[in-house]
Formats: sequence, C-alpha cells, structure tokens
Amino acid sequence: MTRPDPVPPAPPPPARLHIDAPDEWHRLSPWMMAVGLVEALPSLVPVLIAVVFAGRSAPLLILIATVLIVPPAAAIPWLTTFYQVTDEHVRVRSGLLNKKVATARRDRIRSVDLTASLVHRILNLQKVTIGTGGDDQSSQVKLRAVTLAEARALHDELMPTATSGAAAAADATDGSPAHPVAHPEMLTRFQMSWLRFSPFSVGGLAVAAAIGGAAAQIANEAGLFDRTAGVVHDAYDTVREMPLALVATVGVVAVIVVGAVLSAIGYLLSYWDFRLTRHPDGTLRTERGLLTTNAISFDENRIRGSDLSEPILMRPLRGARLRAIAIGAHKHPLLLPPAPRDEAMRVAGLVTHEQAELTAPLTAHGRAAFVRRLNRGFLSGLVVFAAIAVPAVAGAIPLGWIAAGALALAASTTLGVVRARHLGHRVTARSVVIAPPTVARRRIVVDRDGVVGWASRSSLFQRRAGVCTLIVATAAGAEHYSIVDVDETTAAAIPAEVTPEWVAPFLAR
Repeated sequence: MTRPDPVPPAPPPPARLHIDAPDEWHRLSPWMMAVGLVEALPSLVPVLIAVVFAGRSAPLLILIATVLIVPPAAAIPWLTTFYQVTDEHVRVRSGLLNKKVATARRDRIRSVDLTASLVHRILNLQKVTIGTGGDDQSSQVKLRAVTLAEARALHDELMPTATSGAAAAADATDGSPAHPVAHPEMLTRFQMSWLRFSPFSVGGLAVAAAIGGAAAQIANEAGLFDRTAGVVHDAYDTVREMPLALVATVGVVAVIVVGAVLSAIGYLLSYWDFRLTRHPDGTLRTERGLLTTNAISFDENRIRGSDLSEPILMRPLRGARLRAIAIGAHKHPLLLPPAPRDEAMRVAGLVTHEQAELTAPLTAHGRAAFVRRLNRGFLSGLVVFAAIAVPAVAGAIPLGWIAAGALALAASTTLGVVRARHLGHRVTARSVVIAPPTVARRRIVVDRDGVVGWASRSSLFQRRAGVCTLIVATAAGAEHYSIVDVDETTAAAIPAEVTPEWVAPFLAR
C-alpha cells in the first residue's frame, strides 16, 4: 500500500504590529550603535588620518581621547531615540539637547520603505522609512535600526493599501479557518544578460571621479604628494615627450575601460536581484541591491504616466530604462533598470498600459524648432573651438589641439541635430506624449486624468522664431513637463483637445 504524501505544515502567521498606549515608548535595536559608527566612517576618514599622524607624538593622549569620545558618541543617539506606534500615528522622539519629534499620522501614510545596508544585513536589522507623500525629509519618519520581524510588521500594516496581511493574521488569531492567501505576481526580475548595458552609461565615470577625488584627499592628508613629487615630475616629462595622438588615445581607452568596469560593478551593486511584483493589496513592490538592499512599495492606483529613456550609447544594443510617474513620496519609482527595450515595453504594458504611447510616431515641431536646436549645438561647439584655438594660435598650447577643437565643434553640431530629431509630441485618447530635445531618446507619457493645469512661455528668441514652450502641469513626477518649441496654434490646440472645458472660455471663436 502506498502511503499518502505528508501534509506540509502551515506557514506561521505573519507577525502582528503591537499597538502602543499613548505613554508607551520603545527603543530601537541596541545594534543601532554599531550601525551608526560604521555609517559615519566614510565622513570621518580624513579626521582618522589626521588623528593617526598626530598620534605619533602623543599616542597615549590620542588613545584616551578615543576611549572617552567614541563610546558616548555611539551610545547617546540610541539612548535618546524612542518610537511608538498607536492607532492614530507613528512617532519618533530623538535628541539630547535639541529635542525632535517626528510624527506621521496613519491616515496620511503613503509609503513604507525598507532598506538594509551590509551592516544591517549582518545584524539582521532593517531601516524603515515612513513617508506621508511630501518630497522633503520633514515628511518622513525614520526608524534607523529595527529587527526584521518588526520591519515586516510595520510595512504590512502601515501601508495604506495593506489589508490582506492584517486580515490573514486576524483570522489566524481568532482560530477561524485560514483562507488561501494570493501570492504576489512577478512582473519582471533581474537577468544576468542585462549586465551588457551597464558600461554604456556615465555612472562608471562618476564613480571613478568620486574614487579619484577621495584617493587624492587621502594622499594629500598623508603627505604622499610631497614624497612622490620627483616620481610624478619624471612621469610628466615622459608623457610630454610622447606624441599627442598616442597620449590622447591611451587616455580615452583608459577612461573607457575604467568607466566600463566601474559601471558594471555599480550596476551589480544597485540592481542585483531586481524584482518588480504586484501584490493582492494593490501595491507594486521593487526589491534590489547586492550589499545594500532596498524594498520600495507604492500604490499602483497613484501612477499617472511613464518615462522611458534610451541613452544614446545604449540604443545600438536596444537598451532602455523605465520609470513611472506617480503621486506621493515616490514620484519616479523605478520599474525597470537598464535592460532590453522589449522588456521595458512589456513591463510598461503590464503596469501603466501605455505600450502603444511609448512606440507611436510623434508629431514633429517643424523647421523653426529644428533650426533652434542646430544653432544651439553649433554655438556651443564654437565656444569650445574658440577657447582652444585662441591659445593655440598664441603659442600657449601646441597647434595640434586645434584638431581637438574642430572635433568638439563637429560633435556638438551633430548632437544638436540628434536633439532636434528627438523632439516631438503626440496627443492620444488617454494621454499626452512628450519627447524632450535631449541627446537620450526619451518618451514621457502623462495621463489625461493626471493633468491639472497648463502654462505657456516664450523667450525673445522664441517669439522671433514664432514658437513657444507649452508646460503640462501635474501633481505627479516632476510636476511639470515642457513641450518645447511648438507653434502658437499647436500650443492652443493641445489644451483645447485634452481639457476643452478648462480652456473654452479663453478661446476666441
């Protein structure tokens, strides 16, 4: 006889959030002291280097000062920080001399984000950021170090749409039969093949510049520049004797290689295990990160459009990045990191239902708009060319640099043409599509029900060319998006088509 398969044990019910009395307060995890010290280390590196070199003359004094200063500096923030969660609000009280109380009313909470740095993950902690819909830090309540169970309970019960988790926990507590809980729908997740898009961004160059600046500061504090002055001078003389073309080629290749490697590392650190899921309670959730993990939840019903960006270096590989345009604390939630354009289109169809708007042909803005973009590109390059050519003719720099100035002029003019070709707009039955004049091909889609106003402006040069800039006002995303260099007839026709009842009194028949 075949034995029946064993029934798997039921999963434990989710942790319930403890509701505090008005005079009941709690401290954060004691490990907050270690987290605070580690997080403060990057900003203290120059001070630590100075202390090390200064301590050579008085090591005992430095040791005593360290023992007397570091422990209190780590313990005081933890000892003076308390929080409470009641039926009406979430409060965090902190400060020793300057008292501070941050309050978030529960009916105003719009987001609950969970972040865990490497130190948090080692200590099984998470940072909870509770947002009430504003853009500034004053609209957020932060719990710097709570346990994983506390962080999950805070997220599940404080999110404005979080009802299924609380209901399931209540059923389990009452002893009633457990109802099947729907699992979140996986919309997209990280693929290793996406890593090929990482070198084609300026992120690696920015990281390289930051690392170089920090290294230079440390070397200066340590006096390495003075000790290696002779070596640096000899290397500089060697480089000056080399042909200019060779130096430029080696420099460009080195920057590209270093930037590509750093971009790939940064991509893995930022987007490793990226997941976008749709939960039964009506929220979308993104999770990502290798060393530092980020979990952001936002209400799908608060999305008012989408923003698709295709950087010029990614376009040969058909890569793109997709963000939503939303109302609340997260106005530009990431829907997809740099990934295949087809995947971005698929995600846009699942979340914002705007795949057709992101691929539809646009209405061009005419010859005047094209000439304005071309002139801007040419004049910008001309300034660079003049800045190089004048010193070269005067003998301050080699004449070979004029070729670099001519190359900059040609590149700037070409980019002006690219920006002009990317410019356009389109009005559909459900949205306004805007393509700004940027080097990266970009599509901004604003839903008609997200438009809250219109504005128009024109500079002296625009008036001479017979064009103006139409501004779409919205409460989501950047809160305003510009349709650049449209003629006045089009600038009046777009609001009349999208919101006819608003502008009808201002239009002459």
